[in-house]
Amino acid sequence: LNKVNTPVEFTKAQVLEFRKCENDPTYFIKNYVQIVSLDEGLVPFNMYGFQEDMVQTMHDERFTICKLPRQSGKSTTIVSYLLHYALFNPNSNIAILANKSSTARDILSRLQLAYENLPKWLQQGVINWNKGSIELENKASIVAASTSSSAIRGGSYNIIFLDEFAFVPANIAEQFFSSVYPTISSGQKTKMIIVST
Repeated sequence: LNKVNTPVEFTKAQVLEFRKCENDPTYFIKNYVQIVSLDEGLVPFNMYGFQEDMVQTMHDERFTICKLPRQSGKSTTIVSYLLHYALFNPNSNIAILANKSSTARDILSRLQLAYENLPKWLQQGVINWNKGSIELENKASIVAASTSSSAIRGGSYNIIFLDEFAFVPANIAEQFFSSVYPTISSGQKTKMIIVST
C-alpha cells in the first residue's frame, strides 16, 4: 500500500490510462481490478455483459435495485464500482451495509484485496486501513456495518450500498430508511444501491 505523501511519478502513458479509468468505470474494472476465483486464485475480473450493464446503471443513476441469484458476481461487481468511485471522487463517503456486520466486513475485505492489487500509480496513500473501514489520502472513506436504524446515523454519504436487503427485518429496514434517507436526498448526486437474492 502507498503511504501518505508518497510522491508518484507518472509516465505520459500512465496519465492517459489514469484519465481513461477516471472517465469509464467499466474500463477501469476490466483492465485493473483483480478478483479471487475459487479454481484459479487471483485473476482479472472478466465481466459478463449484465455486470457491465450493472456498472453503467450504477454510474448513471442515483437509485439502483438489483435482484440477482447467488454466485452471480453481484457483490464483486458492486465492490469494483465502489473502488472506482473512492479512487476518483475525492472527499467521498461510502457505506457498505449488510444484514450481518460480518458480511459487510467480508465485502470490504474484497474491496481491500482489489485495491492492494492495483498498480501503485493508481493507488492513493492510505490513512486508515482496518476490517471495518478505509480512509484514503484523497479523503475518500469507506465503512462497513450491519444494516440497523443507527448504523450510519449522523453521517453524510455519497453512496450507500445495501447488500441482501430483503433479509433485513421490515421494522429495522423502515427505521433505517427514516434515519438515513434524508442524508441521501439532500445531495444531487448521492447514490443508493440495493441488492438481494
